[in-house]
Amino acid sequence: MVGNERPWIAQAFILVLYVITLVIYNRAKKEYVGGKIGAAINLIMVFVAFLFLSDYVDYFVSSLLPLGDQAKFSVKILFRLIAICVLAFGGLRFFVSKPAESGLAQQPAPMPRMEEVETAAVADLDAVVQAGMAEVGVTPPAAKAPPDLGPEETVVVQEISQSKPSLGRYEILEELGRGAMGIVYKGRDPKLNRVTAIKTIRFTDDFDEEQAAKIREQFYREAEVVAKLSHPNIVTIFDVGEDLDLSYLAMEYLEGESLEAFARKDNLMPIRKGIDVTAQVCDALAYAHSHGIVHRDIKPANIMILKNGQVKVTDFGIARATASSKTRTGVIKGTPYYMSPEQISGMKVDGRSDIFSLGIVFYQLLTGELPFGGENLAAIMYQITTVDPEPPTKHNPKIYKAAVAILNRALEKSLESRYQNAKQMGDHLRLLAQKLDELKSKAKAQEGQ
Repeated sequence: MVGNERPWIAQAFILVLYVITLVIYNRAKKEYVGGKIGAAINLIMVFVAFLFLSDYVDYFVSSLLPLGDQAKFSVKILFRLIAICVLAFGGLRFFVSKPAESGLAQQPAPMPRMEEVETAAVADLDAVVQAGMAEVGVTPPAAKAPPDLGPEETVVVQEISQSKPSLGRYEILEELGRGAMGIVYKGRDPKLNRVTAIKTIRFTDDFDEEQAAKIREQFYREAEVVAKLSHPNIVTIFDVGEDLDLSYLAMEYLEGESLEAFARKDNLMPIRKGIDVTAQVCDALAYAHSHGIVHRDIKPANIMILKNGQVKVTDFGIARATASSKTRTGVIKGTPYYMSPEQISGMKVDGRSDIFSLGIVFYQLLTGELPFGGENLAAIMYQITTVDPEPPTKHNPKIYKAAVAILNRALEKSLESRYQNAKQMGDHLRLLAQKLDELKSKAKAQEGQ
């Protein structure tokens, strides 16, 4: 009895080993998506699958075909040969691959500085635009100019082999920039031969393992939702993935500049252009808010202006993934200068929070200054929650009164007094732009007479 039971026990033991291998494979597949490690895991699993078939061919073949022992043995050898071939040729392809493209596209030339708009008599604009708005009185105390907080924190990113730089299935062409959340690369999708921008995020650098896992799941959920957005003023997301512990977003590659270049006093864009840019951001936010998505990190660095004047808002969904999360050092991730009062207070936010942040960006485009500052984080947070900003005309006397009224309403600390939706703010900006264009046309007509 014992001699007859041993083969059965051995077969059961081998079957248990295969089940354990399958469990390990599923776990590893979740941890390592894409890249060479993911490919190696798949290769090994195919090899193990053919070994499994060769070990249990007796059971499978006997139930289907009445073959003799010699035929069964031949089938078993065949499966094992296939397994060896899969491992050999797959391994050969894994270690021997074509080099990455060496030619890198040159960075687009910086956009030329725009000429200053002509100063027109616009004393009557305030009454025209404010006909559709509630009067907002502002009596701001003086505020100190914000100090330079230094360059944004950068994250340490995995070194990529120079022979074939890659991230998932994407070939890395060059680094485009670094920020507090990660590094942005210019890459190429070899399957579609499409140039993309790839933003990397390593959550484990700032969060402990358990917290990073939860944030990573939230990040993938948010990316899935944002990828469904389709709007001319929102950057398109093509793919989301993970290589080792590095999460990444593959998105539309844009040739242009961020608004950071125009948020400086020495390089302000014309006021009329700033109004148009802000109105386009309003369009993007109105669309996203209508789909239940709040950006939470509107700032000049996340707004791109293309060579044709089109505006694109980036990084939807990334801020939401880390919202209300503190790093392992206890620091809240985010850009404090552009936070809304409700974000700082830890309240639940809605689209009106993005409107406040956009108001700060609009203030910068008009003046080259930040409306709220301080010597440290606590001082900045106090300014945002309790102090009204200086009148923008103090920094730039050319700003129209109607633009100031729109700006003041966007920067209302009370949610009820602020613009209730981005479309409303965008409509008022376009009404102002229309009146400016009409006045300019009249002025030209009078000059021609």
